[in-house]
Amino acid sequence: MTKILILGGGFGGVRCALDLDKKFKEQAQITLVDRNSYHLFLPSLYEVAAIYETNKDPFTVKMRKTVCIPYKDIFAGKKINFIQAEISAVDLKEKSVRTKGGEILSCDYLVIALGSQTADFGIPGVREYAYQFKNIDDAVAINVKIGKLIKKMDSGEKMDLLKILIGGAGFSGIEFAAEISCCVKKICRERGMRDKHAIITLIEAGPKILPMVSDSERNIISKRLTELGVVLMENSPIEEVGASFVKLKSGQILEGDMVVWTAGIKANEFLKSIAGLPVTDRGKIIVDENLLVQGWKNIFAVGDNQEFIDPKTQKPVPALAYTAVDQGKVVAGNIYNILNGKNTEAYKPYYGVWIAPVGGKFSSAHLWGGWKVSGFAGWIIRELVDLRYLVSILPFRKAIAVFRQEITMFTKND
Repeated sequence: MTKILILGGGFGGVRCALDLDKKFKEQAQITLVDRNSYHLFLPSLYEVAAIYETNKDPFTVKMRKTVCIPYKDIFAGKKINFIQAEISAVDLKEKSVRTKGGEILSCDYLVIALGSQTADFGIPGVREYAYQFKNIDDAVAINVKIGKLIKKMDSGEKMDLLKILIGGAGFSGIEFAAEISCCVKKICRERGMRDKHAIITLIEAGPKILPMVSDSERNIISKRLTELGVVLMENSPIEEVGASFVKLKSGQILEGDMVVWTAGIKANEFLKSIAGLPVTDRGKIIVDENLLVQGWKNIFAVGDNQEFIDPKTQKPVPALAYTAVDQGKVVAGNIYNILNGKNTEAYKPYYGVWIAPVGGKFSSAHLWGGWKVSGFAGWIIRELVDLRYLVSILPFRKAIAVFRQEITMFTKND
C-alpha cells in the first residue's frame, strides 16, 4: 500500500489530507503529523487577542475552542491517520521522518506543509520584548496582558492612558488594532471610565499601509481606523524594541504599556536542517509548476513554507489561507494522478480576493470580478466565508456549532 505522509496541519496540509481521503479508497495510507492536537483557524486569531469579558473564561478554554479545531473532529470517519508529534529530522533520500519521541515514519510520497514563523527582520528586542502574534498562546498572552492593564486602570493603580504599540500594518496588524480599540472602548465605557481611554498606535515601515490594495480601499480602511481612535504611522521603520518602548529609525521614541509584533512571517527555520531540500535565499522551498519540490519526484510542498513564482507576474504567490487550500487540492490531485498513470496538473494561482475586518461588524472586502464591499455587508460576507471553510472541513452540525460559538464570543466587542 502506498504511504503518503503530510507534515503540518495548516490550511494546505488539512485540505490535502481530506482530498486524498476522498480520492483513494484502499490504495493509500494517509498520515498527517502535527505538533498540536488541533487545526488553528488563523483568520480569527486577532479576535482571541481582543476578546471581551475574559474574566468569565479564566482558563481560556472557550477562547481556545473558537479557533482551535481538534483534528479528531476533522478526520472523524476518514481513513486518515493523525499523529501528534514534533518532527526532529527528515531524510529525503530514505523517505523517512523522525519525531522527537523517537518514532520513525516511512513514506512513498511526502507533503511538506510546515508553515511559517514570525520574522523579526534582525531588529533588536523584538523576540525579547514584543508580544508575538502567530499562534493561540501568543493571542491568549496578549489578551491576558491587556486584561491586567485594564484592571490597573479600573483600580486607579494606573492613572495614565492605556498605550499599545503595534509593529506592522499588514492585514493582521490592522485587524488587531481595530478590534482591540473596540474592546477597550466597551470595557472602559461599561466601567464608567473616561472617554479617552487608550492610544493604539499602528506603525508601518513602508510608505503606506496595505500596498497591495487600491487607494480607494486603503482610504476606507484608514478612515475606519482613525474613527476607532487608532493612530497610523506610515513610513516609520522600527530600529529597536524595548519592554515599554519602540525606537524608530528617525530617532523618535514611542512609549507604551506593551508592544505587539505583527510585522511579517518567514519560512520555518527547520527547513534548513533537511539535507537535499532546495530553498530560496529567504529559506522557502523551491517548487515547480506542479508543486513538486525541485529535483524530487515524490516530494511536494504547500503553504507558507514554499515559494511558487506566479508565471503571470513573476512574483511569489502571497501566503494566504485560501492559496494554501488551493495548493493542497492540487497536490492531492497530482499524487492521485501519478499513482494512476495520469498527467499531473499545474498549479494556477489566484489571489485577487481579500477581506479585512476593521473592528466590530465592519469589514472591507475585495471580491471576485473586482467587486468591492465595505461596512456591515462586508462583515456578513466575511462570516459566510468563515462558515464555508468550516463546512468544508467538518461535519455540517459540528461546523455550525463552531461557527455559532465563534459568533457568540467574538461579537461582544461590538
